[in-house]
Amino acid sequence: MHTARLGRTRANIEIDERVCFTVYEMGRLLPAAAALNFSVEYASLVIFGTATRISNEKQATDALHLLLQKYAPHLQLGQDYRAVTPEELTRTSVYRIAIEEWSGKKKEVPADFPGAYTYSY
Repeated sequence: MHTARLGRTRANIEIDERVCFTVYEMGRLLPAAAALNFSVEYASLVIFGTATRISNEKQATDALHLLLQKYAPHLQLGQDYRAVTPEELTRTSVYRIAIEEWSGKKKEVPADFPGAYTYSY
């Protein structure tokens, strides 16, 4: 994970390296006849562990480039954008999380669920 060099996240981790990190994917919204019964498909994962700041410049840069590959796989380093520079890296804290525990859950309904729709924002 990464965050600003100065701010609450880094300050908190410097006091206590224990972290909780959540990842989720939202699916279709599931309407119902009563408001109480509206729902949503989802998949989520919560991890608990310890965060260590990566001080090695190459490792931190590589980690940031991996994030770019994840969220913009159609763009290529060196072709569509330039690499993170050492000066830019001084504005960012990059962390490695050692996972100690995790739990996940998922809600999925049949494809033909009546009225199910995807929310576009």
